Amino acid sequence: MTAERPGPSPRRANSGQEGFALLEGLVAIALLAGTLVAIFALVGNILDAASRVGRSNASAQITMNAIEAMAAVNPMMQGSGKIDLGPYAVTWTSAAMTPIIDRAGSLYQICLYNMEVRVEDQPGSVLANFMLRQIGYRRVRDPGPTLGDQGPR
Repeated sequence: MTAERPGPSPRRANSGQEGFALLEGLVAIALLAGTLVAIFALVGNILDAASRVGRSNASAQITMNAIEAMAAVNPMMQGSGKIDLGPYAVTWTSAAMTPIIDRAGSLYQICLYNMEVRVEDQPGSVLANFMLRQIGYRRVRDPGPTLGDQGPR
């Protein structure tokens, strides 16, 4: 039987490294948290920009619908008015920009009008407000007989 000699205790291979794994983990969590905060801020900015684009597109669509509705309006015959388009209404007032033109050979009088157009939803809040220039006209003369008119026989 051999007696074991008490000697110096064997050293651990990882001596001085016990806290290193914990420190590494904390640094990794801090880096991950910083990265996630940056990603969340980026996603928030993207969603905000998408919302602004959506509102801008809706406003452009409402304005284009109002312009199309105003194409049927003759400002010389109807200086102001309102058109109900369902979810919103288009109101306008017009003012002549030029003197009325009445040529001797023409059947019509014409004039250029500046129209202030306002689009409101049903509660009355303004969705769009813009200026529009449009020609107004009025028939003032009859064309007279044409070549096809033979008269009574």
